[in-house]
Amino acid sequence: MARRRSSGITSLGFNQDQAGCFTCCLTSGLRVYNIDPLVEKTHYSREDLGEVALCEMVFRSNWLLVVKARRPCSLMLLDDQRRKFCSEVLFKSPIRALCARRDKVAVVLQSSIQVLCLPSLQRVALLRTPTNSRPLCALATEPGALQILAAPAHRKGSLQLLDVSRAVKGAQSSSPAVVGCHQTELVCLSLSANGAKLATASARGTIIRLWDTVSKQMLHELRRGSDYADVYCINFNPSGSLVCCVSDKGTLHVWSTRGQPTHLAAAALALPSQDIRAMCAFADDNNAVVICDDGTFHKFTFAADRNYHRNDFEYFLQVGDDDEFLQ
Repeated sequence: MARRRSSGITSLGFNQDQAGCFTCCLTSGLRVYNIDPLVEKTHYSREDLGEVALCEMVFRSNWLLVVKARRPCSLMLLDDQRRKFCSEVLFKSPIRALCARRDKVAVVLQSSIQVLCLPSLQRVALLRTPTNSRPLCALATEPGALQILAAPAHRKGSLQLLDVSRAVKGAQSSSPAVVGCHQTELVCLSLSANGAKLATASARGTIIRLWDTVSKQMLHELRRGSDYADVYCINFNPSGSLVCCVSDKGTLHVWSTRGQPTHLAAAALALPSQDIRAMCAFADDNNAVVICDDGTFHKFTFAADRNYHRNDFEYFLQVGDDDEFLQ
């Protein structure tokens, strides 16, 4: 096991296939990894890109949406096959987060979310958001399904759901529907791939609530724990029948939502500090993957009898042709 050192990671994110690939933005470039097997797929050095603040893959295509640290208001579309930028759009405020599907990308700004078409980067929808909210955003990614955009609303603990499907034909999007989800501030949200289910967590972090995006009714409450926690990530499996989450408690939780919800696993990541942020996703219906900003990769297998085991652990920054990113 390698000695833990400062990683230089600025952000991490799974692609829309969840545990198919993930991006690792660094003070010294950008890496893209394939998960099964864990191998480096793309490598950009500091000389290539400089410090990268954000990167969003578009499934497994050659498109990478990139925000450089020195150009925080600029969204750039990188063609990874040609290793060349093919388009760019400039905003009036820094880009705080990105969320993409095959034909659109949602760009989270200081007080709004702008939805752009891909690959033209032409704006097709605008959603106003509270200025002091976390940069939260979710897009349904399954082709032909509900094209729902979810984001915080102006009332504390509420979110808004916007149908952006009409934007494909150039029409104006309808007004967003507002759903009151929690009494305290929203800190995390996620949509199922088909847009039918929504998961939310508040600043308390003790429960995850599941919602039906059509009826706007709550489906289930999933108990994470009794102590307050900062929920870093929530994700559905592709069918929406499983939910996972990670928080500053350093634990991965997995639930089945088939019929009456069942808590399947509470796997400890054994992280050295609560300051280490993590992202979680499903590799398949029996395996979950966690990536952390200390450069560690965890893979857990779980079963309906609530037994689980960690079957893979790596320092992913050491997977590749060198370890130049370790500082």
